[in-house]
Amino acid sequence: MNDDLHALSGACAVHALPYTEEVLFEDHLRACPGCAAEVRQLRETVAWLAEAAAEPPP
Repeated sequence: MNDDLHALSGACAVHALPYTEEVLFEDHLRACPGCAAEVRQLRETVAWLAEAAAEPPP
């Protein structure tokens, strides 16, 4: 487990955390509005990138 939970925002945003770390980080998100906002923004960016990648090239 990473001792600095704040460093796990990116991995959480792309669902790349092992289950036990994900559970601990989700608990952390409820208490840390900064991390919660960062994960929300990263998930929006990931969704935008996925949408852009899903379009066929010209």
